[in-house]
Amino acid sequence: MLVLFETPAGLSLFKVLDEKKITESTDFAKDFETPEGASKIVKLKAFKKFKDNTDALAAATGFIEGKIGKGLKKFLKKVVIDGGLQEQIAVQDATLGKAIKDSLDLPCVTSSAISELYRGIRQQAPSLLGISEENMGLMSLGLAHSLSRYKLKFSPDKVDTMIIQAITLLDDIDKELNNYIMRCREWYGWHFPELTRIITDNLVYAKVVQALGERTNATSTDFSEYVTEDIEAEIKKTSEISMGTEISEEDIMNIQYLCTQITTISEYRAQLYEYLKNRMNAIAPNLTILVGELVGARLIAHAGPLLTLPSTPRQLFRFLVLRKLCSEL
Repeated sequence: MLVLFETPAGLSLFKVLDEKKITESTDFAKDFETPEGASKIVKLKAFKKFKDNTDALAAATGFIEGKIGKGLKKFLKKVVIDGGLQEQIAVQDATLGKAIKDSLDLPCVTSSAISELYRGIRQQAPSLLGISEENMGLMSLGLAHSLSRYKLKFSPDKVDTMIIQAITLLDDIDKELNNYIMRCREWYGWHFPELTRIITDNLVYAKVVQALGERTNATSTDFSEYVTEDIEAEIKKTSEISMGTEISEEDIMNIQYLCTQITTISEYRAQLYEYLKNRMNAIAPNLTILVGELVGARLIAHAGPLLTLPSTPRQLFRFLVLRKLCSEL
């Protein structure tokens, strides 16, 4: 039996010296405690050194994803097929073993005993390969950094990260806006309670309060930019007979500052919604057409990565779609 083993230094094949021991035991901790003990279990059959860090990264990603790369394919073909070796190849990952079997028609095996054998080989890899522990450590560190950068750059989960962040932020902004507007209506309602009944739109209410200040300024304030002529006339008429209490100039200043915050946040929310709409149309156009950009974005956020959306429980779909229908009623 041969053991296919990948290290930061290169690809290697080890010959198992005592196959009977592998089938009978799954505990190799004592056998691999020392380099001498490890050399009695396995022996290096072939080794292919990586040309550079890029070559090592390609091989490492292939092993992780269970794919057989060009370098590994050439290595196995040269050593096993061209060398006339009629032995099974032990691999740690069954997916990689299947890929090797399909590509090169080489028998591959994997088991819990082989996984333990891999642990032992990894523990004594420097001595088995004839590489110093210091150099092996430096190569491992360099490969780990490269692999981390590769995963961050080419992660399939990254495509929908912006959508998840945007819809989460949009929901947070809606909650904060509701709190701000409720506080604004209650606060200014002490001074001009009738205005709450006259203006139902929250953003328009904040803009009118910001322009109005004290209710006594209503007759001299132009509201045509925010409301229709009928509503403007009603505001001016009601302000003269309002039942509200008097408040100080400092109170008015703080209320107007709150209205400024509401206006600013509302404008940013509109920009964020437009951004989310464009991203959804680009990444998930079919989902956007079916349920809309907001519900579609929430589905992606609840399901996790976009690639796992097809396996999401249908109860979640029903809940979000029903919520969308209720909001439109």
